[in-house]
Amino acid sequence: MAIRPITTHYKGYKFRSRLEARWAVFFDTAKIKWEYEVQGFVVDADLYLPDFYLPEFHCYFEVKGSDEYDMELLQRFAREIGRRVVVAQGPIPDPGEGTCGDEIGLQVLLPLDATDCSGGIVDHTSWGYKDMFLRCDGCDRVAIMNEVYSSMKGACSCGDEGSRVMPLSDALTAARAARFEHRV
Repeated sequence: MAIRPITTHYKGYKFRSRLEARWAVFFDTAKIKWEYEVQGFVVDADLYLPDFYLPEFHCYFEVKGSDEYDMELLQRFAREIGRRVVVAQGPIPDPGEGTCGDEIGLQVLLPLDATDCSGGIVDHTSWGYKDMFLRCDGCDRVAIMNEVYSSMKGACSCGDEGSRVMPLSDALTAARAARFEHRV
């Protein structure tokens, strides 16, 4: 018998899982605009319905509770639409962890360009760390960046030399703490 996720209602939407609803809480707390399951696509012969579209980031955001998903389908989708596809695997990260390691963070799939002949998955992972949503404490801009790499490069591009990029701890905490009523 397969275990199914619990559908969850939040802000008038019926999410396929609590984890998807928690990401919606994260986006709301971080003031990131989101659209849920806006449009389905045919990728080669496969049907695909992305979880979220983030208009300010011009990317699709896919929530995966485990590592059992078709990464090649997501990469083909990124290539066909010519945009990033961000994959969040596993639970909402714990802001108390204080690090962006392999277990937490996002995998940002980039569309392959004509110069790439590897045929493999192109992602934004660097230095052994994954990307995450970070906020500049100078200009308050939120971006998807690599926490370690961005701090080495001088943080945000706002020009404030004293600014730092910081994890969105408030949004992570709100998403992890979110409770939803059970409906059938």
